Amino acid sequence: MISPLRYPIIITFCLGLQIVQAQNGQAEYLESKRQFMLGNYAAAKLGFQKLSQDKDFGSYASFYFALAAYKNEESKLAYDMWRQLQINFPNWEQQKEVTFWLASVAFDLQRFDAGFRYLKELPSDLQLLVREQSLLAIPQDELLSSLRLNPESDDLAALLVSSIMQQPYGERDLDLLSELSEKFDLKIPSEADDLPLIKKDQYSIAVVLPFMYESLAGPESVLRNSIIWDLYQGMEIAQQALRKSSIKINLFPFDTKKSAAQTQNIINRGQLEKADVIVGPLYTGPNDVIAQFAAENKVTTINPLSSNGLIAKSNPFYYLFLPAYETQGRVAATYASANFQDNLNAFVYYQTDRDSLVAAAYKSELERRGFKVNFYERLTNESALKVQRKFTEKREIRLDRKYSRQQIDSIAMIPGKFVKSKISRDPATGSIKRDKNGIAFMEYYEERFQVHPDSVGHIFVATSSNVVANNFISLAEVRKDTIHIIGNEDWLSFPTISYNQLERLGISFVSPTLVNRNTALYQNLESDFIDQLGREPSIYHLLGYELIYQVGSLLHQHGKYFQKGLSTNNLITGQLMYGLKYSQYHDNQVVPITKLNNLKLERQTKYLQEEIREED
Repeated sequence: MISPLRYPIIITFCLGLQIVQAQNGQAEYLESKRQFMLGNYAAAKLGFQKLSQDKDFGSYASFYFALAAYKNEESKLAYDMWRQLQINFPNWEQQKEVTFWLASVAFDLQRFDAGFRYLKELPSDLQLLVREQSLLAIPQDELLSSLRLNPESDDLAALLVSSIMQQPYGERDLDLLSELSEKFDLKIPSEADDLPLIKKDQYSIAVVLPFMYESLAGPESVLRNSIIWDLYQGMEIAQQALRKSSIKINLFPFDTKKSAAQTQNIINRGQLEKADVIVGPLYTGPNDVIAQFAAENKVTTINPLSSNGLIAKSNPFYYLFLPAYETQGRVAATYASANFQDNLNAFVYYQTDRDSLVAAAYKSELERRGFKVNFYERLTNESALKVQRKFTEKREIRLDRKYSRQQIDSIAMIPGKFVKSKISRDPATGSIKRDKNGIAFMEYYEERFQVHPDSVGHIFVATSSNVVANNFISLAEVRKDTIHIIGNEDWLSFPTISYNQLERLGISFVSPTLVNRNTALYQNLESDFIDQLGREPSIYHLLGYELIYQVGSLLHQHGKYFQKGLSTNNLITGQLMYGLKYSQYHDNQVVPITKLNNLKLERQTKYLQEEIREED
């Protein structure tokens, strides 16, 4: 019940000459008014009810009867009386106020269809008043429940979006916002909407990474830090490519030395004051320092390698270049729900804390789409072996009928089916059972897996461990049935696993860093890397290149606060990767799911990822 004190009394009691001209009802009306002002709403109702049909006082008495009922927490009675007032006095000059109260109380009663209908009849100033005092007071869970009961209501969806956006940035349900945006074609408001347009001839990008300059004297240190140098070299080659398109950006490297204190010193010396964009850092201490600086100074910051969504959750100026772990799990579940409808049972496994974020998001999204997760389990190397054994152990099921050799061979062609035969023996003596002609009786039995195919349609395994991955690949090799497996792109780099094997088993991979190597652009860029660096580019070269090329292009198009270009639902086609899409999220929502075909990694397109369709 919304407090009646929230609403102003729009109609006053001052009826002027009307009261003077109606002596018979004046005393009753004034007494009812006095009771109302004293807060005696039950007594006021009785008086106003007697005058509800009066030719002079009927409209006003009906109105205040409803208002007294509302203040007496009888919202339905008030609503019904205001509706009668509309019918009985259609030409009353105060019908606008009646509509105002009908709209307000309809929302109080969760009669949303009626509330929105009345709301649209009001002038803009009263619409705003209802929205501020009534609509925004409705709890978000009530709005969500009402939308589920009225799944096609554009008005409820827009109201739910407004309710979510009233929450602090870090507490918003971004997945729900995305769902509402796509289903109802709603533009989600963004902090970027209020940022100024600042365009320049050239832009400064501060690259804040643990370069560890002083520790690079020995070859071991150089090797350990090769990821950082590969990343930065890729950025420099992207800078050169942008200049060929007349897009000027300047890269300024700063060494955090993995230290929060060193990072703070960089800030204290004013070295980041002129930065239009910050790229980095990687470690927790430096990251906390930079995140605070970015928020306080409104400097857009992009983490190039992290998939930890928590570091961007409460900071509107912080973005992840890669998909967050939760996003990877959610998109993988979307893929599974579109492709594994033949069996809705799933087993979900994970290994590390990081893997648990992927697996939890996968489980949640899969169950939301109607699947059943029969097992959800954390793995160690030892328990992964037990899972492998559980899925590959068999038991014998005796069959009552006889089978010919041809029938047995035919059944063996069915995945997971193995009919076998053996000579029948007397269980007591062990002697062979024979017919009257001395021919031995045969028994027929079927070998079945302990985990029956009907109990599991697919397995999702969140791990980057070679040992754990091998257990599940062995499991698939032994079973040769219809169970599908989704793993991680890291499985493709394990030396003990062949592409032939992975393709034959039909395993799918979550591939957030997938690079499209089958284009002329990639071939030319690979030649550039070899010419300049003397070797083929690593994945970190390519990530550095893609990040800076995309950021430079966005700066050129949208200015310093290029997140304006990220706040739409549009896909930004990638140069080497498959693209960027952020919308209201602060991590990339494009998560390719891949499979091997003719030993080449191919992105799967039919998995409800709308932004991909533009490229297909």
